[in-house]
Amino acid sequence: MWIPLVVLLGAIMLGAAGQICLKFGLGALGTKPPLFVVLSSMFRNWFVLGGFVAYGVSSLLYLFVLSRLDLSYAYPMVALNYVFVTILAWLILKEVVPLARIAGLAIICLGVVVLATSYVGSGAGKSNGGAGVAVETSVDQG
Repeated sequence: MWIPLVVLLGAIMLGAAGQICLKFGLGALGTKPPLFVVLSSMFRNWFVLGGFVAYGVSSLLYLFVLSRLDLSYAYPMVALNYVFVTILAWLILKEVVPLARIAGLAIICLGVVVLATSYVGSGAGKSNGGAGVAVETSVDQG
């Protein structure tokens, strides 16, 4: 189970790095650039291009994770992206992070910890062995 979690963490961090690259690259375009300039920057600005590459690699890693873990377990973990992006924006972009935002990030971290402890090792897309909530959909044709 550790390998998919490490890969998931890597995918989340790459996604956060992609956000920082995009923001940094778009910052070089000046204040409120026209839409055409923003869109064309993905071909002319290395940071914007790097942000998209980071997203692409992150998505490929996430596919590996989904082949090993339940979606209902893996996807909520992606909420850590909010935490990493905010920390990187504060460290690299020198953005101000107010106390209320920090409190929200702490709640997200608490939720991820609770989620992480819920793992029962059912594997990707398999039955959870009776633990937790099972949802069945059937239509009574009687």
